[in-house]
Amino acid sequence: MEHQIHYTGAMDVRCQFCGALRFQRGQLNCCDNGKVSLPPLQEYPENLRLLFNADGAEGSNFRQNIRHYNSAFSFASFGAKIRPPPGCGPYCFRLQGQIYHYASNLDADDPEERRYGQLYILETNEAIQTRTNAHENANCLVSFSGTLN
Repeated sequence: MEHQIHYTGAMDVRCQFCGALRFQRGQLNCCDNGKVSLPPLQEYPENLRLLFNADGAEGSNFRQNIRHYNSAFSFASFGAKIRPPPGCGPYCFRLQGQIYHYASNLDADDPEERRYGQLYILETNEAIQTRTNAHENANCLVSFSGTLN
């Protein structure tokens, strides 16, 4: 089977109200003709900016394991059956079935199994140690835990 190329042109048509870009033939309903206005995004912390842009092994590790780092510092877990989209293109994930979140009690039944929000009531070094000992964070660098905490 031969693939047919579909080119929509450049994304260079700008909304007169909010400045969002779209394709020439695309329908634009980004801000409902200026009725919706969002505040500008805040700059993210300097330590995160440095990690995102870092060359070398540390920057590469951070970008490759970003979902693990995010999970290590979250208050709840996100669960779903993730299916990669067919073909190639920019990174995204497709969900199938039910989406759920798991949030734990603040007091863990087993101190060795502390997760999510339970770590935020611990002393900083103990929380870092618990995060780095979790098997799902095996590829995460310990040196980032203090930076991201």
